[in-house]
Amino acid sequence: DKVGATDFLGYDTEAAEGQILAIVKDGAPVDTAVAGDSVALILNQTPFYGESGGQMGDEGTIRSADGAVVSVSDTQKKLGDLFVHMGTVAEGEIKSGDEAALIVDSARRSKLRANHSATHLLHEALRRHLGDHVTQKGSLVAPGRLRFDISHPRPVESDDIRVVETEVNARIRLNAPVETRLMTPDEAVEAGALALFGEKYGEEVRVVSMGGDDPEKAGFGQYSTELCGGTHVRRTGDIGFFKIVGEGAVSA
Repeated sequence: DKVGATDFLGYDTEAAEGQILAIVKDGAPVDTAVAGDSVALILNQTPFYGESGGQMGDEGTIRSADGAVVSVSDTQKKLGDLFVHMGTVAEGEIKSGDEAALIVDSARRSKLRANHSATHLLHEALRRHLGDHVTQKGSLVAPGRLRFDISHPRPVESDDIRVVETEVNARIRLNAPVETRLMTPDEAVEAGALALFGEKYGEEVRVVSMGGDDPEKAGFGQYSTELCGGTHVRRTGDIGFFKIVGEGAVSA
C-alpha cells in the first residue's frame, strides 16, 4: 500500500536504474542498512525477475549512486506485482530514496530462459505423444535443470521419452523465433493458446509462441503457444540441447 506495484523491465533488459523505495531488515522497515546487513529492497522498477510460474528469481547486483553495493541472492514476487530483492549489503551504506543501478546476473538468466523455453516445447511434445489429457501440474525452472510435473495415469516409458526428446530437439534445431504478444485471456485462448487450469490471469496476458511453423496449429501457427509471464530465449536454437535425465511418480 505504501510503495505501490513494481514496474518490471526484465523482458527487454538485464540492466536498469531505479529508486529504492523501501528497505526491510529483520522484518521491519528501516531508512538505512550497512555492510553485512541482510536486507530486502523494493524499488519503483526493476529488471530482476521475481520467482513465479516455476521460474526461480534472479540474482545480481544493486549499486547505489553513492557507491553502496547490495549482492542480490533472490528475487520474490509478492502480492501480485511487488518485487522484493533479497540480499546482503556488501559495501557501504544503502539508504531509502537512493537512486541505484540494477544489474541481473546475465549468465544465470540465460540458463533460466533456456530451461523455461524448453518446458514449453516439452509440454507440447508430451501432449502430442501421450494425449491431450497431459497438462502441466507444476514445474521448476532453475539455472542447471528443469523439472516438469504432468498428469498421466502411468509411467512414461523409455520409448516415449526417446520420441519426446527427439521431437523437442528437432524444434530446437529449427532455431525458429520466439514470438510474444499481449492479449486478453479470452482472445488468447480463442486463438489457440494453452492456458493452465487454476492459474489466475489478469486483464492482459503474455502469449508465448515457439517451435516453428506447424500446419496442425491454427491461430498462432507455431508448434507451442502458451500463456506465460516468464522470460524466454529469442530463438529456439538458444536452448542448445535437451535431455531427459529422469522420470518418476511425484507420489514416490
